[in-house]
Amino acid sequence: MPEAEKTDKPESSGNSIQAASGLKRRWLLNAGLLGLIAALAWIVVQRSGLQQDVPGPPLTGLSAAAVSHVRIERPELPDIAIEKTGNEWKLTAPLPARANHLNVETLLHVLSAPAETRFPAVAAEFPQYGLEKPSARVWLENEEIAFGALHPLKNQIYVLHNNEVALIPSYHLSAATYRYTNFIDSRLFEEDRKLTSLKLPGFMLNLKDGVWRRQPVDKKLTSDRINDFASEWQNARALSVDKYSGKKSIGRIDITSIRNGKNEKLPLGILAYKPDFILLRQDENLEYHFTEETGKRLLNLNVQ
Repeated sequence: MPEAEKTDKPESSGNSIQAASGLKRRWLLNAGLLGLIAALAWIVVQRSGLQQDVPGPPLTGLSAAAVSHVRIERPELPDIAIEKTGNEWKLTAPLPARANHLNVETLLHVLSAPAETRFPAVAAEFPQYGLEKPSARVWLENEEIAFGALHPLKNQIYVLHNNEVALIPSYHLSAATYRYTNFIDSRLFEEDRKLTSLKLPGFMLNLKDGVWRRQPVDKKLTSDRINDFASEWQNARALSVDKYSGKKSIGRIDITSIRNGKNEKLPLGILAYKPDFILLRQDENLEYHFTEETGKRLLNLNVQ
């Protein structure tokens, strides 16, 4: 019996070694397969990424810098016309106004939109691409672009340009369908208009020797606080701008400024304090809408 026990131990030990060796081989094989799968997946992703990163040719050969006349036509909405003089864009229709440069530039991006798919336009096929009644037509100089339907599967839109139908990224439609008010500059004052005095309900601010001063004097206010208050007026930007509604003013603010080397007086009418704070620029026939909180900051010079 003891001898049999001695001979059994080496056999058990040998079996364990063989089993461990088999497990190791299987583990290495599985690890190798996983590594191969990961490598193949990486190659597929990289190739896919490379294909997506290659943009199509630009829709037009016209650069944004060469455009100084823009016209937009939409069904049942007033036409929009925008013109550039020097470096300044101005809305000329449906009403005259300073133009919002950012939104105009966003619209101009359609000129260089990547067109991955392009084929000859056939009038009989326009309905299937939504081009028989375009949602918008845009003229950039002599380049006409008509916006049709969205592609059913891709985030792209069909457009008609130069007797061809093309697919471009759908976000280019957004600027083409803006309301005309989106193209009005939201700044209350022109960039080249520098304020020199403000007469507000209850007090005045005057700029003298580069420093703003309050009348009557409030010794609790620091010069930095007064300058910050004047700066907020100088850089005031409305949430929205619209054509003057004809509402009667319930308050008045008198602005004195320098523009083009000349002193100019600019009265502002207060149309409402809440829920929106609304200011009227009678010279532009436009009303500027701010939040009620912004209105409180613009009318009250308090210690902070």
